[in-house]
Amino acid sequence: MCCLTLQRASAALVAALLLALILPPLVAPPARAQSPCDVLVAPRLQAGATGRVTSPYGLSLKNQPMTGAAGAIELALLPFGTVVSVLDGPRCNLGYVWWQVRLADGTIGWVAEGDASSYFMARHADTLPVFRPRDGGAALDYFTVARDGSAAQRGTIPIAPQPATPGALWQQVEVDALGQALDAVRAQCPERLIGTPLEGAATLDEALALPLPPLEYDLYPAPSGERLVLVRHHHLLVPRCDTVIPQRIGMSTVSVLDATGAETVLFPFPQHGSVPASEDAYTPSGPDAWNVTLDEVIWSPHEKFIAFAAAYRDACPGGPCYRFHMYIANLETGQLYLPGEGRHLGWTNGGEGIAFFRLVAGEAGQKQARLFTARPDGTARQEVWLPGGAEYVSAERRDFGLLWNASGTRVMVANRGFGEVMLLTLSDRAFTPLVPVPDLMPQSNRLAVHLVRGESALLWTTIRGDFVLQDARTGRWERLRSELASTGIAPRRVQPFGTGDAALVEMADGTAYVLDLDADRLTLVALPAP
Repeated sequence: MCCLTLQRASAALVAALLLALILPPLVAPPARAQSPCDVLVAPRLQAGATGRVTSPYGLSLKNQPMTGAAGAIELALLPFGTVVSVLDGPRCNLGYVWWQVRLADGTIGWVAEGDASSYFMARHADTLPVFRPRDGGAALDYFTVARDGSAAQRGTIPIAPQPATPGALWQQVEVDALGQALDAVRAQCPERLIGTPLEGAATLDEALALPLPPLEYDLYPAPSGERLVLVRHHHLLVPRCDTVIPQRIGMSTVSVLDATGAETVLFPFPQHGSVPASEDAYTPSGPDAWNVTLDEVIWSPHEKFIAFAAAYRDACPGGPCYRFHMYIANLETGQLYLPGEGRHLGWTNGGEGIAFFRLVAGEAGQKQARLFTARPDGTARQEVWLPGGAEYVSAERRDFGLLWNASGTRVMVANRGFGEVMLLTLSDRAFTPLVPVPDLMPQSNRLAVHLVRGESALLWTTIRGDFVLQDARTGRWERLRSELASTGIAPRRVQPFGTGDAALVEMADGTAYVLDLDADRLTLVALPAP
């Protein structure tokens, strides 16, 4: 019995020795220090690409990847929407993810992409949307255009025709306006009806049975290009006896159109409805066929809201005048806010605030510009005191065509007489130096003016397609060699790219060009054939 036990013990000892030779000894791994990046948001930016500030209240640009409390110096405060070129990173330090970036004006510094729970920046694809109607307006081809002139088709958005007649679609106020207009023309100048759709309509009932244009509309793309405001017009044009400009009678419908062609109706508006109670009055700029028009349609940067400034023609004691009222649609809740009178709108705080001007009559009857900020629903309204000696908003129905920057923190204003312009910063009400309006850019000749190169320069465009680049501080300007006037086609819209060194110019015939400001070069956009 003892021998058997010894044999078993010996066998166990041998097995243990063999196992020790095969397996390495178990040693506890050394403790590893936690990376400073482990507790922070995962980096999403990339060196060599572009990024965009998404913090509603801006982002500090530092000279080092650290906080001011740790000794870094603030080089600039970047407003919401600022686009930067990403150079290096990421570096995790003092609770933030840092990237080295370059601004459009060449300034280089460090910004925080995020902290332990929030992002302050996002990736940015420096492209712009272009929409080209086809099939008589029954479809929109959607493209994105890069600053090198290349284009990619993102899809086709159908727009369903809406055949209707005035009798089936119009409100009673428009039916009454049509009857009165037809009676006046038949009595005073019946020959004006010849050659119009109303020529064969002997009675009001026959006129109410006429077909309305099924695809007459205006488009206002969202910043992303994924949605649009679609304003359908269901109007008849009735001649007038005292002018060659006809009278528009009918209804318009404002909708949001998505990529599938689905429409969400926001509100309709008639041409002859009552004018909301008003105090501000603007003089007409000239004869107009419209009684009511959407003078401004502006998407908020995050596309949660859409702001509208509607112009109403009215009868004032001194003659015809215009009133401006604001409407703001909340796309998340479906609510439509009515903040009251105002125009020349700018979105602030990343889209959570709105700034607007009013033209109020003073004690002596003179008109005084006043600037207000408010939440989109009209609450928390505050007046921003305006320094004197400048023109902030036109006293006419036509505006000055002056700009807000992308973040709504600065607005261009004019010196009296509109021979000079400057930028007003809302936070401290400080002006940049006065700069003369370039000789080529009187109001009658101007299509648009935009801030470029990190808001250090102004890009002026004429209605013919000439371009002027002007230093926003010194006023020095040069006419670019690049021009589109020689094409014989008018430019329709100009959009600067986010990097501020190029602009997309869309033409009236559906073509488009990229204007490279540094190279002074125009590139025809290669839009795929329909």
